[in-house]
Amino acid sequence: MSSNKNDKPFFIEEEGGATPESTELENQVNHIRSQAGQNPLSNTEIEILKRYIELKESEVRDLREQQQQYQDYTQKSGAKVDSLHKHNRLLTAQLDEAQRNLARIQAEAEEERREHAEQLTLQKSDFDEKLKQAGVTQEQLKELMRQKEDFKEKVKEDLKRIKLKERELENKYELLRSDMQTLLDAKDKQILELKKKADALDLELEQFDDKLRDSSNVLNEVRVKKRRLIETLKIAISLLEDIDQESLSSIPDSERKAG
Repeated sequence: MSSNKNDKPFFIEEEGGATPESTELENQVNHIRSQAGQNPLSNTEIEILKRYIELKESEVRDLREQQQQYQDYTQKSGAKVDSLHKHNRLLTAQLDEAQRNLARIQAEAEEERREHAEQLTLQKSDFDEKLKQAGVTQEQLKELMRQKEDFKEKVKEDLKRIKLKERELENKYELLRSDMQTLLDAKDKQILELKKKADALDLELEQFDDKLRDSSNVLNEVRVKKRRLIETLKIAISLLEDIDQESLSSIPDSERKAG
């Protein structure tokens, strides 16, 4: 199935795709963490912690947006598959109707041929019966000959009508056969297209499942990093409180009272 490129979700990059800035910040934060409690944090270190926190919050927001895109894409794919199944059922119903019409026309043509054959048989039998009953007089013979000619003309007219009717039926049959063949060709083509689209959709769904599993792994890693980040934040907050406490303790009592 051919899918609109705009419908495809934005997939999350693997952990190896981290930016140099993120790696450098993480190294700096680890360095600050290893020295926690030894010396008060400098302004530069506090700025590093703030930048690191903002970066991780941005990554969490991106992951939430990408998860919503996965859910939207799954719903759209299911709707497309349902639409293709409905169209296939409609084509099948049209083909069945055309086959029933063809069988009905063939039955009607056969019935008309049978009726004409019966009429010709009855007329010929009636003529032969009258010929047997005719006398030997000339007038009777002339009348019989006239009736015979009338019968022949009638037979010719009936044959013309039969042939005309047969040609009409043949034309109808050819048109119907052509229409049915067109429907069959369209159905075969549609079925082939549906199969290709279904195969493509299956492939996309498999790829989607693989990427979704990768995304789940990334989300798990983000949760681990989030826990580490919370621990880092707690340490940073504790360090900031210590800095404030030390700053207050370093101010002379006279200045604090004046303040």
